[in-house]
Amino acid sequence: MAARTLEFENLRRRKFMKINAKRITAVLMAAAMSVCATTAVFAASTTDTPVVDENHATADFQQKITYSKSESEIVPAYTVSIPLTAELQKESSTLSYSLALENDTAFVSSGKKVSVKIESAGYSGNLHTLAVWDSRNLQEAEYVIYNSDAFANPTYYTIGDEIASWDGSNFGTITRKIKLKDYYSVGAGNYNGVINYTVSLEDK
Repeated sequence: MAARTLEFENLRRRKFMKINAKRITAVLMAAAMSVCATTAVFAASTTDTPVVDENHATADFQQKITYSKSESEIVPAYTVSIPLTAELQKESSTLSYSLALENDTAFVSSGKKVSVKIESAGYSGNLHTLAVWDSRNLQEAEYVIYNSDAFANPTYYTIGDEIASWDGSNFGTITRKIKLKDYYSVGAGNYNGVINYTVSLEDK
């Protein structure tokens, strides 16, 4: 009798384990289906073309926003061009000063200007005068710089003066004139000298 009772108990336990195993399998399958359904919904939410209809009244859509900013937009840069050589002649010749902005949207900040000043001028041993030097014949020739030939009383520039400036969106080329101070008093020879400039971004 005890043996039959034990056999019956073992049979009952095996059936219970089978039933529980089936239940666990069913739960796992349901969970897997739920994950797949969630994944499908998430994939649909990132579609490039959201579609709605009577059965699907709403649809999610995600838009990506990007922006790029160049270094020149953060710190606008300005390039000033000055010819390496200027030649004195019997008549006046032109000195050119050009400002180029680094991109189409750049401008000189409000309240600021790009300035070109004559820092010094002359020749070796004398950088305090607008003059050139003939080292062979040991003779000097002075010159003048002014704004234009169009004026009866032009504005003259000397050492320390601002010779060109730009502000706002005002940029391009500014011209000045240069010529010998007294052409007829200059002796024959080969003359050389320099003009040293300072270019700066400063308050107006």
